Amino acid sequence: MGEPRYLQAECAFRSGAHTVRVTLTCSTLRVEVEAHGTADLWRGEFDATFIEDLTRKTGNFKQFGIFCSMLESALTQSSDSVSLELLTYTDLETLHSRKVGAITRPPPSTHSPLNTKRYLILVYSVEFDRIHYPLPLPYAGRPDLVALVRELQEQLAQLRAQRLEETQHLRDALWQVVEEKQAAEARHQRKYRQMAAELTQAKASEKRLQLRVKNLTAELASCKRGRQKSASPAPRSQERRSASLESHRSSRGHPSPKSPSPAGSRPPRFDPTAFVRARQCRQKEAELRK
Repeated sequence: MGEPRYLQAECAFRSGAHTVRVTLTCSTLRVEVEAHGTADLWRGEFDATFIEDLTRKTGNFKQFGIFCSMLESALTQSSDSVSLELLTYTDLETLHSRKVGAITRPPPSTHSPLNTKRYLILVYSVEFDRIHYPLPLPYAGRPDLVALVRELQEQLAQLRAQRLEETQHLRDALWQVVEEKQAAEARHQRKYRQMAAELTQAKASEKRLQLRVKNLTAELASCKRGRQKSASPAPRSQERRSASLESHRSSRGHPSPKSPSPAGSRPPRFDPTAFVRARQCRQKEAELRK
């Protein structure tokens, strides 16, 4: 065995429920039994020599390591061939008397140390026999209530400190989540306001463009109408003068002269107003194409 090994098991004996604690090292065995109802303690420590002498007296010798393995199997209930019993001195004497066929001795007095001692019996069952290895455990009294209360208070303080630390950690995590959520909401609100402002600006720009297109379209139509009006009056007045002259000549009996040929006709007079309007119309058309 290297480092110490600690074993604990809850055992139901004839005298009631008990907790059995065992500490194993390379050369010593420490056993402690605690009664559940009264918290009474019985404790014993044995070296390798004592254990081997004990097994030799029973007629079934076991080395210290093998005995510890058997005790561990009995605690963990991993083998049916070993088990545990807890007996008083009187129970042990009765068992011994039955085994050897002797007369039962009277029980010791109530003030005798033997009456307060307990024996943890390791029972080894073979095919035709049962070997009992008794481990004497002197009475160790009851736990110190003051020390027990102090230990419980220390454990309670540790639990409270741990709880406060965990609570503070949870609060910090919660505040971090809340701050991240608020920051995200603020970013979303800023982005929403920015997009709303851009949308309003885009709508205003669209309205201005529509109004400008409407004005330019109206100006273009006005320019076209003005150009048509400025080009049409001169031929009509000339036609009216020709018609009136022809009617006057026909009334006097003179034949009307032949109309001059198109090649010899005079070009129309320059109209500055029509020229300015035509130039404005061309400028408007150029702006609309852009």
